[in-house]
Amino acid sequence: MMKILAPISSIAEVDPLIEAGADEFYCGVLPPVWKKSYTNVASPNRREWSVSNLKSYDELNRLVERAHRHSVPVFLTMNAFYSQPQFEAVLKQLELARQARVDALIVADLGLLLILQKDWEGVFEIHISTGGTTFNSETAKFYQSLGAKRVVLPRTVTMTVINTIREKVPDLDLELFILNRGCKNIDGFCTFHHGVNEILRRGSWNIPKGWHVDYYFLEVMRRLPLSLARPLARCGLFGAIGACFLNYRAELIPETEGGVEAERKRRIERKLEDNFDVLSGIDPCGAGRYEELAEAGIRSLKIIGRSNPRSKKIRDVKFLKAVEGAYEQGLRGKDLQRRVQELYRKIYGTACLNLCYYP
Repeated sequence: MMKILAPISSIAEVDPLIEAGADEFYCGVLPPVWKKSYTNVASPNRREWSVSNLKSYDELNRLVERAHRHSVPVFLTMNAFYSQPQFEAVLKQLELARQARVDALIVADLGLLLILQKDWEGVFEIHISTGGTTFNSETAKFYQSLGAKRVVLPRTVTMTVINTIREKVPDLDLELFILNRGCKNIDGFCTFHHGVNEILRRGSWNIPKGWHVDYYFLEVMRRLPLSLARPLARCGLFGAIGACFLNYRAELIPETEGGVEAERKRRIERKLEDNFDVLSGIDPCGAGRYEELAEAGIRSLKIIGRSNPRSKKIRDVKFLKAVEGAYEQGLRGKDLQRRVQELYRKIYGTACLNLCYYP
């Protein structure tokens, strides 16, 4: 049975998420001392908004203790790529994570991996972040040789690649994204900076972010007809929370003049442009491939969204738990897919829009 890995950013979320059906948690910590030295943009865990993170390792300690009462493991994200001056602070965080008794570290930096292999062997279970860009079985074997127990595969992998990795590296746990935040970029190669508004606008930006205004805005947008939502998303009225959501213009070179080719060229340009605006933040879903993922031997299904409101996190877990129940009852093929769509509409109150992971 595949595990449901839920995001968590508050101790108060532990009990309701477990009650909803969460099997595992992952979280990040953005301590004040790190934020003061490097700012939130250089977060130690690639989630730059303060609202996405725990504020201290003392808070992490209490969260882990509560989760462990229910035998639910907690994984700590330390999956940024660090500069040499940052490693002293990174090592201090490793010790604090050990004291908190976290069950695994989610890692991307090769330097940190080598340190963990040399000086911290057996202290933490090692999971390779999607930032580690595991596109094939050779990369998976490489990370396994450095002590990795689990690899989080990028959003761009196909079912063929997933099955090949499983076949060639059978004793390595595989984890996949299943809900939310369908980014068009490859995490391990992306150099866009996020969280800049938290610095430019200081405390004032934390108020709407803490109230999840961006999430609720997208919830309204996804219910509008596309003919209305698309121009509204590109009008620039609402600004952008990151470079991913800027209204880029795309132009194919060399240009083709006139006729069908010119029309095809413009269609391609529009499709590229549509990947970069506010609407690209609308959440996709991979639950329609649940049967294939289960048969591929996926260990864990990861829900993205540490900054999401608690109600959204609970709905996400309940949805996946219901899909798991339908699969365990024996539904397969199109019957299971129809049931997934029914559950989506029932739990979220809207159609899935066919925004699919692993289409």
